[in-house]
Amino acid sequence: MNDERIDELRQRLRALGYLDAGVDRFVLAPARGTRGPTGLAILASLRVGVLGGLLLGPAAALGLAARLPGLVSGVRDAVVLAIYLAVLFFAGIAAVTFAASLVARRDSRWIGWLTGAACLAYLTLWWRNANAGFGWSAPAWTAFALLVAVAISLLLGHAVRIATAGVIAARGRPETLPPVSPTSWRVVVGGGALAFGGAAALLIATASSEARAPSPERPALTVVNSHAPIRLIRLDGFDPATYEKLEGSLPNLRFALGGRRITLQPQDTSDPARAWTTIATGVPPDAHGVHAIETRRVAGLRGAISRDGRFGRLIGAASDLVRLTQPSIVSSEQRQAKTAWEVAEEAGLRTAVVNWWATWPAPSTGGIVITDRAVLRLERGGALDAEIAPPAIYQSLSAEWPSIRQRARDAAAAAFPDRGDAQIAAILRRSAELDASIAAMAQSLPSQPLDLFVVYFPGLDIAQNALLGPYAGALSTSAMAARVDALRAYYPFLDTLLGPLVEPSDRRTLMIVTQPGRVQSSSGGLFAVAPALRDQVLGDIAPLNAPSRVASEGPIHSALDVAPTLLWALGLPLSRELPGKPEVDLVGGVQTERYVNSYGRPFVAAAPRTGKPLDQEMIDRLRSLGYVK
Repeated sequence: MNDERIDELRQRLRALGYLDAGVDRFVLAPARGTRGPTGLAILASLRVGVLGGLLLGPAAALGLAARLPGLVSGVRDAVVLAIYLAVLFFAGIAAVTFAASLVARRDSRWIGWLTGAACLAYLTLWWRNANAGFGWSAPAWTAFALLVAVAISLLLGHAVRIATAGVIAARGRPETLPPVSPTSWRVVVGGGALAFGGAAALLIATASSEARAPSPERPALTVVNSHAPIRLIRLDGFDPATYEKLEGSLPNLRFALGGRRITLQPQDTSDPARAWTTIATGVPPDAHGVHAIETRRVAGLRGAISRDGRFGRLIGAASDLVRLTQPSIVSSEQRQAKTAWEVAEEAGLRTAVVNWWATWPAPSTGGIVITDRAVLRLERGGALDAEIAPPAIYQSLSAEWPSIRQRARDAAAAAFPDRGDAQIAAILRRSAELDASIAAMAQSLPSQPLDLFVVYFPGLDIAQNALLGPYAGALSTSAMAARVDALRAYYPFLDTLLGPLVEPSDRRTLMIVTQPGRVQSSSGGLFAVAPALRDQVLGDIAPLNAPSRVASEGPIHSALDVAPTLLWALGLPLSRELPGKPEVDLVGGVQTERYVNSYGRPFVAAAPRTGKPLDQEMIDRLRSLGYVK
């Protein structure tokens, strides 16, 4: 196309009113050069793609963060994700604009309106998801968001129309282009009003009936008739049948499990992060959001993508396809429901939790949190990456760690010497060292009074999975029997280890929760309460070692009942969102059940993360323990 033809094209477009606006001049700037319709289509489409990426990238980042909690952990993650999505939208919109400009022959208006409508529908649905439901509970913000969505949609639709019109004119048929009416602003305003009404209608039509109800004010959580202080010990890989055979030689476990107790119905415990988060929050995985230990982390982001759920699998597969993700471990940022200790903290109670799944990164405010990465951080040293909170606890534990680790190794070596199968002894010692280290950390915490103290012991499950896991079926009968006997030998070691943590007290209520671990099992867990000695003296509960009033042979109860029972025992009102119920007979005493509509979402407090992240080291550790492949 010669220069005279280009000048004629630009004069014709200007005469029709297409180059009056800045957007028009930006999109059709390539018409200044000497090129044909295809070249103009390519360059104009790229410019429209730039507009689309800049406008839709940030909006998509907010919507995706709302759909996948834990993906965005801060402003930096949001910026990186917006850049990723801006590039994606740039490529998609540029390709669509290029194809549309080549297909259109006479009129470009229908392409502009179609693009604008699609963009508006997307942004409207984004606002619905970003607000977790019906946005009109905040009418001012929703109206503002829809006005922005309408403006973006009209602008993007207009840009696509202009690009298509320029290509049509470049083919030598500018006479087919309609002029821009001098009263077009009225059309724009009318179209914008119509688009706003359509977006509002779409928002209403796609909102669930539950979401349409206005969110109630979060009430104050008052404590009434609390049984605190409460110490909660959680044992993974515990087999009730094995315990019953060894009960006479396990005095500490006999005390802990000798009060009132119930049997918990079997649940899927193949993934401990999922199973124990269900127990901690009192809601199922679909509600608390922790589906698996292993997740995916997007390059450049600290947040992670859960691979469970249709949307998570779709996004994970797409990011894997372009090699943007790498393996990661589930974190507290992916959890969508509060744990019992977080609810207790909100009510002003003093709490501490040691070695629980999905507790990293530890929040900067709240109680004491020794996360599931704390042992690894203490071994590696260096600055904290939110493995322990508050930071002062890390300083004291770091000073004691060499002594803690050596005592744990000595205890494990004394309990499981190399007298028979060296491989079996090594498996038992590895689990014993970990459990002994966790017990020592729990005992070394500040002596300040705590209303709730939670400790999780994984050693029995780790040993059980290594000895009787997937490859056990290939063993001979004698080899299998040797491994079963070795596993039984772990119970006396665990009993001795728990002694200082479960000893009777006239002030403390002791609770024990067990689960069968990752091996296939038809048995469920146990939930037992060994109350404070003061309650035994007052006759409020069965005496020590007396038959349980709630026997383990009785009805089967849900694991979802554990958190409501703990919250009830702490004297806190129960959330109506909890599907379980408090087992009041376990705790004893008289207390009226009180309810609130919701505990709200988990605390979102930036954690101090100045140290080197231990992501790959944590994956390697969990792989060596059999948790990830």
